[in-house]
Amino acid sequence: MPRRRPAARRLAVAAALVLAHGYQPPRVQTTRVAPLQAGFAALQRKAKEKEQRAYLDNLSDDHPVTVAMKEGVKHDGPKNNCRRILKRKARGALGVVAEYNRRVPAALKMSAAEYEQPDATLVSDELRAAGANVFAINMESVAGGCEEADLDAAVAEQATAKEDFPGPLPIVWMDAVVDEVQLARAAVGGAEAVTLNLETLGVDRCNELKGVAEDKYGLEALIVCAPRAAGAEGLVPLMQQARDEVKASVLVVGGVGFEAMASAVKEMKSDDLVLIARVDARDDQGLEEAEEAWDLRDAGYDAVWVSDVLYKFGSFSGNLFASSPDTITSVVKAMKSKASTKFARASGAFSGKGEGAKEYLGDILM
Repeated sequence: MPRRRPAARRLAVAAALVLAHGYQPPRVQTTRVAPLQAGFAALQRKAKEKEQRAYLDNLSDDHPVTVAMKEGVKHDGPKNNCRRILKRKARGALGVVAEYNRRVPAALKMSAAEYEQPDATLVSDELRAAGANVFAINMESVAGGCEEADLDAAVAEQATAKEDFPGPLPIVWMDAVVDEVQLARAAVGGAEAVTLNLETLGVDRCNELKGVAEDKYGLEALIVCAPRAAGAEGLVPLMQQARDEVKASVLVVGGVGFEAMASAVKEMKSDDLVLIARVDARDDQGLEEAEEAWDLRDAGYDAVWVSDVLYKFGSFSGNLFASSPDTITSVVKAMKSKASTKFARASGAFSGKGEGAKEYLGDILM
């Protein structure tokens, strides 16, 4: 196991990220809209299907994925751990789905010629200790870049916590799923859940894959509502389709701005639904993403789905940027804190170049 950082240092960084200078006036929402696996065009979808079939054709007859495609996997039904863990149980609580991918965060693209992200084993350990609730591995070949080795590492690391508290996090195979092959790969690899994009698939195909995921592979289906075609106006109808026609129990909402997400939740509040809002990273080294998470929690979301913001802090060595596990912990703790933009701000910035660069991420004054 990787050696953990000293507790005092971890707590100091966590505290520094959360709040700054008491009350400040509410900020203007300026979230950059970015799609969450939002709608593949027909040709792209066909290309994805061809990619998965080529993967299957290259496997031997006794490969676990080939066998699973023929026989399914032994299971007692979906564990539904994502729904159980993420459903809000107390006022001010917020779940965090932490995504691992191998992209360079947008905030660093102009400043880092090289980018070093902690490996999946280290991130897996760090996220569990920080209080994240679900760990998603982005397996989409373009948008995420993770490989089965990353999934294997995450599954193996989480298994080490089986007798511990907190215990293992549920692992999600995050992908633009268009074919059963991906469901078989997810189940064989040890994932507990998969993402299904409703706009990409349409109601009929989404229902078909959801049924196969649950019945044949014992996977929990997280239904993504990201209306690229219709835009913000299409969000509520898409969410209603997911609830009423797909019978979804967990919705992941993204691809639109803050106002659309905050407004949509008013139409969808339900004891039977878990609502997760995507919080996209800004192209800077601040932490307004935590404020957005607080506001989405107050609007009625059970959890947030975060990705690049976890990895955009760290240190430079020349043009090499290395993400810091300490700040992965701090970002998660900041988002889960029971703070509110009515009374405080999460602020700060990263500054410095070259060797010895430091992080300046605000003060805590409560």
